[in-house]
Amino acid sequence: MNHRFLTIISTGALGLASMFATAQNPIVRDQFTADPTARVFNGKMYLYPSHDIPSPIESLKEWFCMADYHVFSSDNLVDWTDHGMIITQNNVPWVRPDSYSMWAPDCVYKNGEYFFYFPSAPKGERRGFQIGVARSTSPTGPFMPMREPIKGVNGIDPCVLIDTDGQSYIYWSGGGMMGAKLKDNMVELASDPVRIEGLPDGFKEGPFVFERKGKYYYTFPWVRKDTETLAYAMGDNPLGPFEFKGTIMEESPTGCWTNHHSIVEYNGQWYLFYHHNDYSPEFDKNRSARIDSLEFNADGTIRPVVPTLRGVGISDARRHIEIDRYSDISPKGVKIDFLNPDNKFDGWKSSFSKGGSWVRYNKVNFGEKPVKTVSARVKSPAGGTLNVLVDGPKGKKVASIKVPKCNDWRVVSADIVGDAPLGVHDLVVALQNGRVDVDWVGFDALPWTAGAMTTGRYRNMFAEAGYSQAEIDAKLAAIYDSVFHGPNKVYFEVGDSMAYISDIKNHDVRTEGMSYGMMIAVQFDKKDVFDRLWRWCRKYMQHSSGDMDGYFAWSCKTDGTRNSQGPASDGELYYITSLIFASNRWGNDTGINYLAEARNILDKSMLKTGHNRVAPLIDVNHKLITFTPDRWGGRYTDPSYHLPAFYEVWAKWAGDNRSEYWLECAQASREYLHKCTHPVTGLNPDYSNYDGTLLGRNGIFGDAFRFDSWRVPMNIALDYSWSCADGDWQRAYGNRIQDFLYSQGIDDFVDQYNVDGSTVERIASAGGKTKLRHSLGLVATSAAVSLACTDPKCYEFIHKLWNSGHQPYDDGYFDAYYDGLLRLFAFMHLSGNYRVICPAENSSESI
Repeated sequence: MNHRFLTIISTGALGLASMFATAQNPIVRDQFTADPTARVFNGKMYLYPSHDIPSPIESLKEWFCMADYHVFSSDNLVDWTDHGMIITQNNVPWVRPDSYSMWAPDCVYKNGEYFFYFPSAPKGERRGFQIGVARSTSPTGPFMPMREPIKGVNGIDPCVLIDTDGQSYIYWSGGGMMGAKLKDNMVELASDPVRIEGLPDGFKEGPFVFERKGKYYYTFPWVRKDTETLAYAMGDNPLGPFEFKGTIMEESPTGCWTNHHSIVEYNGQWYLFYHHNDYSPEFDKNRSARIDSLEFNADGTIRPVVPTLRGVGISDARRHIEIDRYSDISPKGVKIDFLNPDNKFDGWKSSFSKGGSWVRYNKVNFGEKPVKTVSARVKSPAGGTLNVLVDGPKGKKVASIKVPKCNDWRVVSADIVGDAPLGVHDLVVALQNGRVDVDWVGFDALPWTAGAMTTGRYRNMFAEAGYSQAEIDAKLAAIYDSVFHGPNKVYFEVGDSMAYISDIKNHDVRTEGMSYGMMIAVQFDKKDVFDRLWRWCRKYMQHSSGDMDGYFAWSCKTDGTRNSQGPASDGELYYITSLIFASNRWGNDTGINYLAEARNILDKSMLKTGHNRVAPLIDVNHKLITFTPDRWGGRYTDPSYHLPAFYEVWAKWAGDNRSEYWLECAQASREYLHKCTHPVTGLNPDYSNYDGTLLGRNGIFGDAFRFDSWRVPMNIALDYSWSCADGDWQRAYGNRIQDFLYSQGIDDFVDQYNVDGSTVERIASAGGKTKLRHSLGLVATSAAVSLACTDPKCYEFIHKLWNSGHQPYDDGYFDAYYDGLLRLFAFMHLSGNYRVICPAENSSESI
C-alpha cells in the first residue's frame, strides 16, 4: 500500500456529493422530474417524467411550470442516463406557445414505433388541456409531434395500455376519470370515451393501468383528506367496472400535495415509480422521481409501499455511497441535512453528534476482489473517529477512520483491517467519538461515475495522490515547455505566421503530431501556437482539389514537401475536434473561421461515399473510423483511433445536421473497443478488422500490442472522463490492463506484447533501434487510465509517471516526439486539464 495515498487530502478539490451517487432516491440528481412513467423496452428501463422548472412567468410562480420533456434510461435501476430533451412546448404545432403546460406523459411501443403521449394547453379558442402524440423509431427519439391533438380527448395525464390481445386503450383525467379504445394507428379513438366506474369519491387524477395475471389494475392519485395518496382498483376488463381495493402509498409525511406514479415489472420484480419534493421542501410544485419495490399478496392485491430514501438496486462498494440516503438510522445522534442550502442539488450530509450513533445502508456489493482502503468525505470542527462495519451496527468492523479537526470538507482514508468483506452486505457507518459530518463513503480508488459533459468538472488525481496544487501546476508547465520550447522541443516556428511539430527521429511532420499540437494549444489557450500550426497544415498538408479534397497528406518533410499524398484518419479526427474547441474558445472572427474549417473537413469526408479511390473517414457500413480513408486502409481500423467522446463533441457543436449519426458512431466505437481488447490482459492489437478480430495474414505487421496501441488506455480514460457513457466496461478495462502491466513489474513492463500477454516473435523498431523497452509513452498512458480504475494500485502508476524523467534510454534512444506528447497528454488528464471546451468556456473546474 502506498501510504502517500492514505494521507488526508483537502477537497476543495475532491468529489461533490450528488454528482456521483445514483442508486438512491431521488434517482435524477440534477433537475426536477415529476410524474415518472416507466416503461421497459428491449430489456432496458426507460423513464418519461415531466420536468418541473422555476417559473419564468409571474402567473405560474406558485403553480406547476413545465416546458419540455426529457427521457432517461437504465439497465440496473442504479445508473440513469439523461438522453436529453425530446419534446418542447414550442415545437408542437397545436400547443399554445410559452404555456408551460407540458404535464404528465406516457410512452408505448407498437407496430415498430414509439408513441409518446402528452397533455398541454392548446392554441386558439380551445380551453383546458388536450392530449397529443409524438412518434419515433427509437425510445429516446427524435420524436415528431403530430400536428393536431387526439380528437375526443380533453384532459391530462394520458396512460396507454396495450392489452394481451393487441387492443390498445387510452386513459386520462379531466372532467372525471375517462378511458377509450384506440385504433391500431394509436392516434385516433376507436370508441366513445367512457367514465371509469368503481372509484372512491374525492379528487382523482393521473391514471396508470396495467395487467397482471388476467387482472386489470386501475391505479391513481387520490385525495382522501388534504394531500394525495396512491390508490388502486381491480377489474376483469380494461375499461372496468373496477372494485376499489385501497391505497398503495399513504399521504406524504412532509405534506407534498401531489403524488404521481407508474408501476412496472422488470427482471421479475415489480417497482413503483413516484415523486416527492426532496430537492424543494419549501415548494411542493418542484418534484423529483423516486423508485421503491412493490409486492403483491397471494390474492393479487398490492401490499402498501412505504417510501424510502435508499430506493432500489445494489450499490457498488467502489463508488461514492451517500449514506444519508439510508436504509435505517439510529434513534438519536444523527441528523440529515442539505450540504448546501443554496443549491440543494448538491445533496445531503449525515451529521453524527453522539458516540454510538449510526447509519445503515443496505445492499452494497464488495465484489469478488477484497477492497484495500475505505475513504470518506468528512468535516469536523473538533475531530472524531468513524467506524465502518458490515451487516449491522453490531456487525464486523472493517475499518476505523481517524477524522482530524477540519472546518472544510476533506477526504480521509484508512486501510481495511482483517479479512475484507466479499459479495453483498449492508454497510454501517458509526460514530465512535467526536462530532463528524459525512458526505459519502466508498472503497478503494473511487473513480467518478459522471462525465464532464454532464458535470463540467474534472478529476485531479495528482492532488488525490498527495501532490500540492503548486507542484502540479509547476510540473505541467515544465512538461509543456519542454515539448514546445525546451532544448528537446518538437515545435518549430516558421516565419511570422506558421509552425510545425516534427517527429524528430523520423525527420518528418505528421498529421498525428500537428493535430495533437493543435489540441494541446487549444487546451492551454495558446491561440498563436494553434493558428501557426493550422496555417502550416492548410498550406502544405491539406488537399484543395481532386479525390483527396479536404483531407491531409499524413507525412511531409519539414520544408512542406509531401512524403505521402494519402491521409491517416486519426489526424482528421483530431483536426475536427480541436477546430471545434477553438471555435468555442476564441470564436470565428479573429482571422480563422475555425468552425467552418471543421465543417469543411466533415462535409468533404461525407461526400466521398461511393468513390473508388477514397472513402469517408468513418466507414459508413460499420460506423467505425478507417485506418486510412481509401480502398486499402478502409478495410480495417486502428483501435487507437477510437475516441467516442470526440463524436459527441461533433454532435453537440459541429452544426452539420448529422448529430444523430455522430452519436451512433460513438456507440459503435465503444462496442468495437469491447471486441478488440483481450478479455484477460486488456491488450489490443495495433490494427484489427471492424468486428474486432485480428487481421492475421492480412495484417501489415502482425497482431501485437505495439506503439499505436499505447494510446488506447489514454483514449479510454478520455472517454471515461468526458462522457462516462460506458463506465462499467471502462472501469473493468482499466483494472484489467493495469493488472497485466503490474504483473509484468511496474518498473519493468515492456512496450510490445502479443494481445494475450505473451512475448512478441518480432520486435518492431523505432528510430532505427530494435529493442523491447520500458517506454515512457506507455508509462504515461497506463497511468492516465487510472481515471477509470477502482484498484488503489492505480496511484502507484500515477506516482511512477510523476517521477518519470524524459531522457535518453541506456542505448541512446530518445523520442522527444511520441514519448513527449503522450507524457504531456497524460499529465493533462491526471491534473484535470484535458477538457471539453464549451462556448464561452469559463465554468468548468478541476476538483
